[in-house]
Amino acid sequence: SIYNSTQQHLNNTTSTTMAKKKVLLMGKAHSGKTSMRSIIFANYLARDTMRLSPTLDVEHHHVRFLGDLVLNLWDCGGQDAFYESYFERDRETIFRSVELLIYVFDIESDCPEKDFDHFAGVLEAMEENSPDARIFVLVHKMDLVAEEERELILEDRKRLIEESCLGVGVQHFQCFGTSIWDETLYKAWSEIVTNLIPNIGVLESHLSDFCRICDADEVVLFERATFLVISHAQAKRDNSDDGGVKGLITDDKEQQHHEEGNEDGADINGEAGWAENADELAAEKQGEMSTSPHSQLSSPIHDAGDDGMATPQTPASPGGGNATHTAAGSTAVVSNQVGGKASSNQITPSPTPQFDAHRFEKISNIVKQFKLSCGKAQSQFQGMDVRNSKFTAFIDAFTANTYIMVIVSSKTQVNGQEWGTGVHKAATLLNIQKARSHFEQFIPRS
Repeated sequence: SIYNSTQQHLNNTTSTTMAKKKVLLMGKAHSGKTSMRSIIFANYLARDTMRLSPTLDVEHHHVRFLGDLVLNLWDCGGQDAFYESYFERDRETIFRSVELLIYVFDIESDCPEKDFDHFAGVLEAMEENSPDARIFVLVHKMDLVAEEERELILEDRKRLIEESCLGVGVQHFQCFGTSIWDETLYKAWSEIVTNLIPNIGVLESHLSDFCRICDADEVVLFERATFLVISHAQAKRDNSDDGGVKGLITDDKEQQHHEEGNEDGADINGEAGWAENADELAAEKQGEMSTSPHSQLSSPIHDAGDDGMATPQTPASPGGGNATHTAAGSTAVVSNQVGGKASSNQITPSPTPQFDAHRFEKISNIVKQFKLSCGKAQSQFQGMDVRNSKFTAFIDAFTANTYIMVIVSSKTQVNGQEWGTGVHKAATLLNIQKARSHFEQFIPRS
C-alpha cells in the first residue's frame, strides 16, 4: 500500500536526513540574535531576555527539534573584531558545510552602511564555502517602528537586502520583519525550521487526509518543545457551506481571503482506523460518559449534559467562547493575556470568511506562554478546547514530538447536538487518538 511504501522510503532516508544541521546565526552586536534564540529554543519570555549578555566570539548550541533533528546552531558575536576573524583566519571553519544562514538586521541600527558591508562579506563567504545553503534575513526589532510606518520601512529595507544579495550572485533568500514582542518571531522561525524537516511533503499530504476524514476546517501541527508551526492543512468547501472558521483570530490590518469548500463522503482509512463521521460512533458511545477530552495523562474535566455525553463546564472566555485548559494535575481558565498584559489576540468569531495571515503564530505565542505557566505551577500542559458560536478548536498532545490543533466550524444541529460537541466531539477526539501511531511514522521519536 501507499503507507507501506512511504514507511520503507522513510526508513531508507532517516539515517541520512535526520542528522545534525549546521545553522549560522549572524548579525551586528545587540541586534537581538541571542534573545530570539533563547525565546524559541530555551523557553525565555521576551521580558527575561533583558538579562542576557552579549555573545562573545562564537557560541555553539545543539538544539533538538522534532526528536531526531539536531540543529548545530552557531551563534556568532557581532562585534567588528569578530567579523575580521570570521572573514580571515576562521573563514573556512565558520562558513563551511552550512545548511542554513540566518542573518539579523537591527532596524534601529545607527550605522546601516557597515551592517550591509558585513552582510555582503558573509554572502561572499557563503557562496565560496556553502553555495547550496538556504538564506533567511530577519529585519528585527520592528516593534520600535511606528505602526503606521512599519510596512513602508520594511519594504525599503527588503529592497536594500535584495540589492546586496543580487550583487554577490545570491538569487534565493527569504526576508521577514520580526519582533520578540509579537507573533512575527514565530512566523519567521516556523518558516526556517520547516526547511530543515525531511519528507515534509509526505507529512503535509497525510495531514490533509486527516483534515478531510475529520471533516475539519483546518488542522495544524506544532512542534512540542518550541510550539512552532511545522505543517497545516485546510479543507476545501464549496461556497454554499456557511460553516468554517470565520476569522479564527481577527486582525484589522492584515487579512487574507481563502476559499472554503466542502468534501462529503470521505473514505475511512482502514489501516489508521479513523472514524469518518459522528454517526459511526453513536452506537458505540450511546450512554457512555466521556473521560478527559485529551489523552490519559490529563485529568478528566467533564459534566454530563442532556445528551448523556460529557461536556466541559467552564466560565465564558473573553473571546466569547468556552475554553477548557487541561494540564496534568491542574485545570485553569485563562483570560487572553500574555506576560501579565491584556492581549489583543483574542479568539473571536468574525462575520466574514476572512483569515488573519498570522493566526497560527498568534496561537503558538499564546499557547506557549500558557504552557510555560503550567510548568511554573509544576503541572504538565496537555491540551485545551476553545469553543464559541462559530467554531470549536481542539489542541492536544499528538505524537511524541508534536501537538495538534483541529478546528471544526459550528454547523446545523444534528439530533439536537451542536456540531463540535457531543458525539461529533467524541469522534474528533477519537480520530486524534487513532491517528497518533500513524503519524509517528513520519515524525520519528528521539
